[in-house]
Amino acid sequence: MSTHSFFARQLAGYAAVHRDPRNKATHFVGIPIIIFSLLLILALWRVPAAGGFASGALTVGLVAIAGWIALDVGIGLAMALVMIPLWLAAEWLAARLGSSGTWIAFAALFTGGWILQFLGHHYEGRRPALIDNIFQGFIGPMFLVAEAMVALGWRRDLHKAMGHVEVT
Repeated sequence: MSTHSFFARQLAGYAAVHRDPRNKATHFVGIPIIIFSLLLILALWRVPAAGGFASGALTVGLVAIAGWIALDVGIGLAMALVMIPLWLAAEWLAARLGSSGTWIAFAALFTGGWILQFLGHHYEGRRPALIDNIFQGFIGPMFLVAEAMVALGWRRDLHKAMGHVEVT
């Protein structure tokens, strides 16, 4: 089984419950908010590295990027480009808010992001994909990038998996 076929199957499963444009719109806002909230709280965690410290946000972010690249190089690299400003903003904000302010911001952002997700699934009339397969939580951010790339005509190989009609 190739990695691409595994990714295409996971992407197709995710896309199957994300057809309604309102659901997609809430996900394009909610997923980045959730990711940012996680990076924000992880920015408080310091991991020993190379004689100094790295934040948990950087460490977990790099692991996530490596996983995304392993599933699909193009989308994984695009995810890296998205993650860099999110990581930098999270580090900056956590340093300014301090521990208690960061926890409050995390709680508000994380909760708000999930409210948007569930609102979208209310419109869709279907439950979230990750309820049946927790790995879909890892595919969700890739879906957003894949959706944008397909819309721009950059990833014609993903049209069918994404549920798009191929234009010839």
